Amino acid sequence: MKIVILSGKGGTGKSSITSSLALGLSDEGIVLVDADVDCPNQHILFPGKNLRKSPLYVSKTALFDHGKNVSESCAQVCRFGALSVKNGKAFIDKIKCEGCGACTVLHPDAFSLIPKFGGDLIVREGNDFPLVYGVLEPGESGSGKIVFEVKKAAEEVANERGYGITLIDAPAGIGCPVIAAVTGCNYAVGVVEPTPASIANLQRALEVVSQFQIPYSIILNKAGLSEKYEQKIRTIFGSSLIAEIPYDEEVPRLLAKGIPPALGSGGAAEALKKAVLAVKEMTDL
Repeated sequence: MKIVILSGKGGTGKSSITSSLALGLSDEGIVLVDADVDCPNQHILFPGKNLRKSPLYVSKTALFDHGKNVSESCAQVCRFGALSVKNGKAFIDKIKCEGCGACTVLHPDAFSLIPKFGGDLIVREGNDFPLVYGVLEPGESGSGKIVFEVKKAAEEVANERGYGITLIDAPAGIGCPVIAAVTGCNYAVGVVEPTPASIANLQRALEVVSQFQIPYSIILNKAGLSEKYEQKIRTIFGSSLIAEIPYDEEVPRLLAKGIPPALGSGGAAEALKKAVLAVKEMTDL
């Protein structure tokens, strides 16, 4: 069973709810995946010992053979402006180069594409479950490919240990890394807060989920901030809304200390425990 938690925008409390679900399902045997490779944070809440840290090469960059000569006009083939030529020698801006390969088509004898470091894959052993996450190298692209590699590694860990649940904390938005996080999942949990932006962005994210024909449920976070938008959420999502987490100032205080909110004692902690039971019921766990 692969369960993905998504929100469509940042700041809704998706990672907090994911951490709570992870703790609540830990007895079932789970692997937690932080698929927000641009800004992972589950490792802050769940410290442990790194079992593996592997470099990932998910993209390519151009390489010029300085034993060759090319004309200055060949720089025009690079639409990203990464190529310049002086005295027959080409110079490649590694930051601008997207590895498109246009230069290799024009001068296959002088240019080639080589793998480019894109980030790290980390497998961590925690107190309650293993955590698998990726860290995108600053300035690099290919976050969707790194998410794919992270999920593949998590599946290997789950198979090795005989764990039946993989819990995936998806990144914000609806782009490539989100699509990579959602692909192959059996169930989705959408997290929404009572604001117009959160409602609109979750609806967009659920369109992605629907394309994969994945069943889903909704959790309302920070309830109590706006009755107007909370009622709108209840109207829009109807029976898909399975839990409401009240706004609780204890939550940010716990997060600042690196403590999952479910381990607190306030109203949010109690509601999060009920949310775990609701997800278990919806997924037959």
